[in-house]
Amino acid sequence: MGEFGHRRLQIDERYDSEASSPQAIGRKVLSYEETYRCPACASGELSAIALMDIFACDFCRHMFSANLENQSVHLADSLQPMGWQWNGWRWQTAQQSDTAAVVIWAFTLGLTLAPVGIIALSNYVFPPLDSTGFPHMWTALTLGSHSTISIWLLAEYYRWPWYISSRIRLNRLRERLFSSDDA
Repeated sequence: MGEFGHRRLQIDERYDSEASSPQAIGRKVLSYEETYRCPACASGELSAIALMDIFACDFCRHMFSANLENQSVHLADSLQPMGWQWNGWRWQTAQQSDTAAVVIWAFTLGLTLAPVGIIALSNYVFPPLDSTGFPHMWTALTLGSHSTISIWLLAEYYRWPWYISSRIRLNRLRERLFSSDDA
């Protein structure tokens, strides 16, 4: 390889390691001095709590324990294990092996497809006497309502940001509208 080739290899390795560092590309490194968009609600900002190694959101009020070495945060105030990885620009959901997710998905698929299948099969086996569109409407209505329930269950389990922020906004609106100002 020769001295020139060996020196060029060292320079290329140093350049590659410097170019892939978050500071060289313009990415932010996860630290307690910065603020970040909340990964749980996607509406608030995460900032460090004074004298604690923890982040808190100013919108959804969740608390997050941080692992600065792995550039990740985990939901600290919930029984459900939720974690996000910081890639320098945005949060990515940390992949966790969770057997409950398989059960939730199987339940929601069964909840959606079983009633629709039963109604569609009964309409096929026992066709209506009149030629109205009622059986098709009933099947579509069942599919829509059971799909809505399944989406709600998945949103509750995965705590999707659009769902959490809309729930918080609705609760705040309800508090404003129905608060008693008798005093």
